[in-house]
Amino acid sequence: MISSNRPPINYEREMNLSQFEAVSSGDGPVLVIAGAGSGKTRTIVYRVAWLVDHGVDPSSILLLTFTRKASQEMLGRAIRLLDNRVALVSGGTFHSVGASILRKYSRFIDLESSFTILDQSDSHDVLDMARKGISPPIEDLKAFPKPRTISEIISRSIGTGNSIQDIIMQRCPHFESFGPDIERIREFYENFKKSHHSVDYDDLLTLSTELIETNDRVREDICNRWSHILVDEYQDTNRLQARMVRLLADGHDNVMAVGDDSQSIYSFRGADFKNIMRFPELFSGAKIIKLEENFRSVQPILEVANGIIQRAETGFHKHLFSRRKNGCKPILARPFSEKEQSLLILRIVNEYLQNGIPLSELAVLFRAGFHSFDLEAELTKYRCPYVKYGGFKFVESAHIKDAISHLRVISNKNDKISWARVLKLIPHVGNKTAQTLASLFSGASDLEEVASVTPKGKKYSDSVNSLVNALNEISLLDGNLPEKIDCLIRFLTPYLQAAYDNYPKRLRELDQLAQMSAPYKSLVEFLNDVAIEPPEREIDEDWQGNQDRLVLSTIHSAKGLEWGTVVLIWATEGKIPSPMSLGDPDDLEEERRLVYVAATRAKDRLVIVVPQTTYDRRLGVIPTSTSRFIEEIPADYFETR
Repeated sequence: MISSNRPPINYEREMNLSQFEAVSSGDGPVLVIAGAGSGKTRTIVYRVAWLVDHGVDPSSILLLTFTRKASQEMLGRAIRLLDNRVALVSGGTFHSVGASILRKYSRFIDLESSFTILDQSDSHDVLDMARKGISPPIEDLKAFPKPRTISEIISRSIGTGNSIQDIIMQRCPHFESFGPDIERIREFYENFKKSHHSVDYDDLLTLSTELIETNDRVREDICNRWSHILVDEYQDTNRLQARMVRLLADGHDNVMAVGDDSQSIYSFRGADFKNIMRFPELFSGAKIIKLEENFRSVQPILEVANGIIQRAETGFHKHLFSRRKNGCKPILARPFSEKEQSLLILRIVNEYLQNGIPLSELAVLFRAGFHSFDLEAELTKYRCPYVKYGGFKFVESAHIKDAISHLRVISNKNDKISWARVLKLIPHVGNKTAQTLASLFSGASDLEEVASVTPKGKKYSDSVNSLVNALNEISLLDGNLPEKIDCLIRFLTPYLQAAYDNYPKRLRELDQLAQMSAPYKSLVEFLNDVAIEPPEREIDEDWQGNQDRLVLSTIHSAKGLEWGTVVLIWATEGKIPSPMSLGDPDDLEEERRLVYVAATRAKDRLVIVVPQTTYDRRLGVIPTSTSRFIEEIPADYFETR
């Protein structure tokens, strides 16, 4: 039922000039460069309402988003803004649109309309079948990538158009020798899907796009069905998605793509920054509209953000501005060490608490998950509740907990819980056996006695003896804590290689554990500081049921969010930009965009922290240098502390 009692929308009055220009654009291609905090979603919502309000059949409008939730929220807002006619607008993800196209036109590609869509678990099962069953067999199956990793390699190859071998070298070079076998698995996988009338998520894009491209009748039907297309977050599209948009608009070119080149930070998911730059080439005569008024941040924060992004090698020039002219200058803090960086955060937390400001309005951002490990230890020590986005909390990561359990056994031979966890890592030791052995070992007076009571002649006996000998060797090692943990890491490396495809990353995180231990004089003291409450008790009772928590987040996970205060830690060379980006100009530019995204999450206060030193357990205390992206900004943009 159409609502008729609402007053007409005064689009021009309810929007700024740039938003109104985008919303009221006529037919033809339009690229809206929506700067951070510039009302991107509002613009899309009003554009949908405008089209319906000005006579466009709502059923001929397609809104493409990256999540179903995003399209539902936008269309829900448009319905509330206009009326129920908007409910007829088609909204969905690229994959859902691809699925609907395939269901309708599957006969043209010899696919049953009742085809099965394999979810990730299904795909992994088929790939596991392939890795175990292809002929000739894979020689070293234990060292071979697991199904999840194989799936990610194949998917990235499809999304980017690069070869399997290229993807392996980019993402996981330790699997370089397995490229030809993964190609064979891919062939097996494709044949399996065809013979079982099944498709996976990538097929929803590839098959539907190929169908539109090669079948004139299908293309004409689809282009007649949707006369106006809106695309959200266009900077995050991959090669296939950009191609799909181009094909869907064939014959009318009524496309409005909305995005921000400066916030393109998902290349690791296959997003292609160049897509948004190529839009004017794909759609000749495209109108480019920039949304530069920021409704989130105070102007001093935006000056820093503009300073970061204006030196980008490529991109659409933009200059963010705010009507909130007053406000504190961003703070450039230079604590001496990582420990002082963590204590700085605690002081800010205390300031929030004293002023009655919710901790959820404070976020600490970082480039990589392990950059917050020392801070997490300090927050735990002072019983400060926090939530972390983008990676596991440090001591909740399985490999970190495994390492800590080994250290706990060395520290306390009677720790039955840690013994059980350590023993379950050994082949042929299940939960029941682990519990039995843990009870036996925890009663021993020392590790030598543990070795003497280890059952003989069992499948696991030799492995248990190796474990006990390694623990004893570490406990007797005449060295500092990092050296002891180094020895443990060498012992755990074969296990990590067998258990995890991303073992190089996990080894780096264990290395960080060793580095964190350097200031401690005893293992007991170190273990006390890294101990945390069980995961189900994330909020300590001392906070009297207060569910308010400090936010820790990687920059990637923070995109699209905002906080009153944002603290960016480790703004140093070697942390951001990441060392792995230094060899590729495109990767380095994406690192710049990450800093821009971090800065533009702050509404009222931005603190950028540059520790003056870092501790390398091999070199000792070494000086750092400020991240090049911060160093380029005029010093008077900051208040330096």
